[in-house]
Amino acid sequence: MGVSLYTSRIILNTLGIEDFGIYNVVGGVVIMFSFLNSSMSSATQRFLSFELGKDNYAQFKKVFSMSVNIHAIIAIVIFILAETLGLWFLNAKLVIPSARMEAANWVYQFSILSFMVTVMSVPYNATIIAHERMKVYAYVSIVEVILKLIVVFALVWLGYDKLKMYAVLIFFVAVFVWIIYRLYCKRNFNETKYKFLWEQSLYKTLLNYAGWNLFGNMQV
Repeated sequence: MGVSLYTSRIILNTLGIEDFGIYNVVGGVVIMFSFLNSSMSSATQRFLSFELGKDNYAQFKKVFSMSVNIHAIIAIVIFILAETLGLWFLNAKLVIPSARMEAANWVYQFSILSFMVTVMSVPYNATIIAHERMKVYAYVSIVEVILKLIVVFALVWLGYDKLKMYAVLIFFVAVFVWIIYRLYCKRNFNETKYKFLWEQSLYKTLLNYAGWNLFGNMQV
């Protein structure tokens, strides 16, 4: 938390007030679509934990593979919405200086890619939670914030547009973190070996749970 707060201060000084504001506003447009992912994340964690509690590893594999399929669909849906409705909103409605519109679009595109990577990491994160390996999150979180701090300091030495480079480098950090989670799960949990399958009843069960969870959150 301390490193994250320090990083925020440094990135504000490095990018400047205008570019820092652009990064947060443009990234916020992508985050608007996160409601699709948050509900599915809860459903995945619930069903993986349930099957693990029953020691039903065959069904655990099915739930994991189905959740990967569903999250891939969610990532595609978010991509389509972001590249149509979101892109129109960015270029037609947001008040951004014309000189920085190109950089804003760079940030937007790489924010979409970063968010899609985050969506695809959910089944692996849910598996770690189901197995109660919470220390993994502590270690990976430390690595992640240190990498983001390194990115910020690297911007000082880069001569290219700092806002564009920051979006690109943050995307690579997201990919690196996803790789860590994926490799950890593959090495420690045999049931996370993905195998394509499509079980209609399981698909409906997962989506029904996610739908009711989304409805409940909207009520709150």
